[in-house]
Amino acid sequence: MTKVIDDYIFELEQDLSGLPEKERQDVLEFYREFLLDGDFVRRSTIEQELGTPKQLSIKILADYSTNSDSASVKATTPRSNLKAIWYILLGICAAPIGIPLILLIFAFLAVCLAFLVTLAVIVFTFFLKQGFLLVKAIALLFTGSWAAGSLYLGKALIAIGIVLLLLPWLVKSVDFLIAKCTTAMRNLGKNVLKKNYFQTNKNHKEN
Repeated sequence: MTKVIDDYIFELEQDLSGLPEKERQDVLEFYREFLLDGDFVRRSTIEQELGTPKQLSIKILADYSTNSDSASVKATTPRSNLKAIWYILLGICAAPIGIPLILLIFAFLAVCLAFLVTLAVIVFTFFLKQGFLLVKAIALLFTGSWAAGSLYLGKALIAIGIVLLLLPWLVKSVDFLIAKCTTAMRNLGKNVLKKNYFQTNKNHKEN
């Protein structure tokens, strides 16, 4: 292997840290053989054919995230799904598509993000308010207004209890929304991303 190919593959490996180990080794082996068979001797020639390691890695990661089957979306964690959305978004931005489509995608993701942020703010504000009410209630218990303090204390504890009971449902709702966004981005990626690079999905490789 020439030093030019060796350096390119090394940089590509660093940029593919988001891929599982086996997939990453398959990709690197594919491109190593591709470059050796093509007898590439100049970095500029390689980048003209494949792009820079960073550009190629974005396409590969987007393809991997796009072609994961729908069943795996439900099995993965919200963090993994968010990472998949990010990779696909990078791949779409790197693809030669129109600005209106990119703006539409960002608008869709912005709406989803705004919903999640709003939900988090509402829950945080509610807990903060009940926390202040709880402190006030405890303070009143040691004064002549202990009856009012008992009332406030009861209200605060009931409100906090209800939220704690609903919290698992809220978490599941957030996970569901993230999974749906991931599925939507994967479907969009399949229609937008050009398949002119290595296919990480096994079904693609077998065709």
